[in-house]
Amino acid sequence: MTDLTDVDIVGASVDTVRQLFYGLPLPAMVEKLERHAENKDEIITLTDNPLSMKWHFTRMGKVARYRYKLQNNDEGLVVLFGSYFGKLDDEGQHLKVELSPHFISQRSVKKIWQRLHGEYAGLSRLFLSNPVPKGVAVHLACDYQGFDLPSDFIQHFSTYSRTFRAYDGLAEIDLSDISEAIATYGGKHQAKNYLIGKAASVQMCLYDKSYEIKKSDKVDYFTREWGIYSLGTFDPDKVVRRVEARLHHQIIREIGLGLGVELESFEQVEQYLTDIWRYALERNRLMMDQKILHPFWQLLMQDVYFYVPAKDLAICRKKKQAVDPIARNISSVIGNLVSIYARQGLKTGTVMAQLKLLRCYPEIVRYYRSRGLNEDDLRQTVERGLNLRRLVGKAA
Repeated sequence: MTDLTDVDIVGASVDTVRQLFYGLPLPAMVEKLERHAENKDEIITLTDNPLSMKWHFTRMGKVARYRYKLQNNDEGLVVLFGSYFGKLDDEGQHLKVELSPHFISQRSVKKIWQRLHGEYAGLSRLFLSNPVPKGVAVHLACDYQGFDLPSDFIQHFSTYSRTFRAYDGLAEIDLSDISEAIATYGGKHQAKNYLIGKAASVQMCLYDKSYEIKKSDKVDYFTREWGIYSLGTFDPDKVVRRVEARLHHQIIREIGLGLGVELESFEQVEQYLTDIWRYALERNRLMMDQKILHPFWQLLMQDVYFYVPAKDLAICRKKKQAVDPIARNISSVIGNLVSIYARQGLKTGTVMAQLKLLRCYPEIVRYYRSRGLNEDDLRQTVERGLNLRRLVGKAA
């Protein structure tokens, strides 16, 4: 028997949304942002309306993958515009909008989508001509009190991630830059925290949320949210821990293909979020032993929901099949070149530059687009291939 009487779920929320849009950058917006960059303006507005929202503006380097960043923490929005993986006078995945927890929590999904893609005031239409939603990544978070993870957590955790790394005594909670690992971190008198899996897949994060909100100066916001969600049972004197499932936009897309529906926007994915949460916790499970699921994990799977209850869908991811007859040849070209460049010790940016010199590069781009992907996905494929060949392949 496992007594879960003291366990109190004090929050279940969509913590982060990253919405991608495909389209042609509006020349007027590009010119406007270039002028601001030349003048080194830090505070800008997007329209001439004096009541228009103010943004902190930054011109980004190629490492950021987008040319411009506009940020308003008060509103809870970050806009990344102008992909470096395509020309500004060509259609491409040129816009990413990131939504913060407080932006999401204060609005219905309908209001959020109007802000992102509404016919008259949508952000996407300020930056792109004929914008099309082209991928959405979501972070689903559950906050709880009254349960401590077992000291042998890793030994009882079933996951597809094959790499274990330990990071003890780190001052920062955010480990989002670690691409593929099970990482543990925490101080001498602090319970361990875990990051499981890679960012381009289903990533799980289990950590001390009470500690993190002090670091990020969000104590008042989360204390209020937890009190509202729990109907007053939240105890400010107890530690709040979080279980967070982070799903890359490609994973969401493949789930949609498996279900036979399109999941390219936050509006489309809303009704499936609880089933997606269960899918993430099924792939990453805390076990009592080799056969029995831990009752606490079962509680999280069955009692937590996001917007709407689960539909008990049998989720099975499916990759989009290319109909192009030269698809196998293109995959072979990319794979063989990556193997050669890995031996030469070239970095991802250099390999991408070499690929773009190929006469068949437009065919490669068309092949990726036929699968619902873009040049950013190609870059990730190259980067992953280089890393794998250096770590476990013949290039090592």
